[in-house]
Amino acid sequence: MGMGGGGVALPNDSAMIIATNPAGITETGTQVNFDISWFHPVRGYSQTGAAFGLGATDTDSGSTNFYIPEMSGSYAINSTSSVGIAIYGNGGMNTDFSSTAPSLIGGGNNGTYGPNMANGNPIEAGVNLKQMFIAPTYAHKFMDGKLSVGASILFARQTIAVKGLQNFRGFSVDGGNMTNNGSSMSTGWGGKVGVLYHATDAITLAGSYQTKMAMSKFNGYSGLFAEGGKFDIPSTWTVGGAFKVAPAWTLTADFQRINYSGVKAISNPSTDYLLGNGTPGNGCAGGDMTKCLGGSNGAGFGWKDVNVVKLGAQWQMSPALQLRVGFNHGTNPVGPEDVVFNTIAPGIVKNHYTAGFTYALDKNQEISGAFMYAPTVSVTGQNTIPQALSGGMAPVVDTTIHMKQYEATIGYAYKF
Repeated sequence: MGMGGGGVALPNDSAMIIATNPAGITETGTQVNFDISWFHPVRGYSQTGAAFGLGATDTDSGSTNFYIPEMSGSYAINSTSSVGIAIYGNGGMNTDFSSTAPSLIGGGNNGTYGPNMANGNPIEAGVNLKQMFIAPTYAHKFMDGKLSVGASILFARQTIAVKGLQNFRGFSVDGGNMTNNGSSMSTGWGGKVGVLYHATDAITLAGSYQTKMAMSKFNGYSGLFAEGGKFDIPSTWTVGGAFKVAPAWTLTADFQRINYSGVKAISNPSTDYLLGNGTPGNGCAGGDMTKCLGGSNGAGFGWKDVNVVKLGAQWQMSPALQLRVGFNHGTNPVGPEDVVFNTIAPGIVKNHYTAGFTYALDKNQEISGAFMYAPTVSVTGQNTIPQALSGGMAPVVDTTIHMKQYEATIGYAYKF
């Protein structure tokens, strides 16, 4: 905890290393861990140049506090083999904008994508995505303990609920299954492999790879996500090292790649695919149904692949106390051309600053804690949707999305 999200080469005596590098449980012995995180994202949007009844007031999402539990355990079968399991989740990936939020498509303060063109009523808008992972794991030591190799079978369950997109039903291949259908569930499988190599007494190198997870379709939103509701979990890979630069000091450096481009529902462009360039056969509006919401190559969120650099430092202050700090920097997946659709999913933070500790209560028990802060990031892009919906009567305006994050985690471990 507290090392910028890194540590692929530093198990740190925690079975939760499974989530980063399954090979690491060869060094965690027999133990159980329980953690809970408070996650507090602050996100919203604003407009400039608003006219023709478009709302011009800044607004933030109403959902800001999330509690995310996780647990893990490892068991040393013998001196070379270990098994373990981790159960963890991704939460807080949602937004909730009221029916009085400024409209991005016209009609004053009648909701983010309001008012409803069918009846003139204001519209609440938002999305709620939750993901849970279960990772049974096996790892084995080779080369007299210098090399460890591990593998996890990954099971994922995700649920999603989307509301407030009624005015986009005309851009969908299945308008009855693209918004306001409550919670829809999806499950799927994947795998993760990892290696851990002690090059010297002071240098440890490591890497891990997680496959793309093929998920079942969100049937309730088959008209929203590309390929009839497919929302796979992208593949990732991480490489890094841990360097013991002094008896009490260890530094870590990781590089991670998240391959969003392998998932159409996430990576396909949004506005460009929906509106095209106004010529027949270009984009959903031009008659290319494959690019409509829910189509075989349908519009998505326009997310690009992300590169993340993670740096951390750990100080063994005393036999019982470890202190940690960290930093990571990731590229922004959202470009100006996809701002409007990402209003309900603004995953745009770049930098994370972290700090943490572990304190041994006795030879069997320890507590850990960490804090993370991600400063505000904003992305501004042109909003052409009002102009398209009004037949060119409304002007193009600028829409800005923004987000910052806080997170605090507390954990307990018992070692046998």
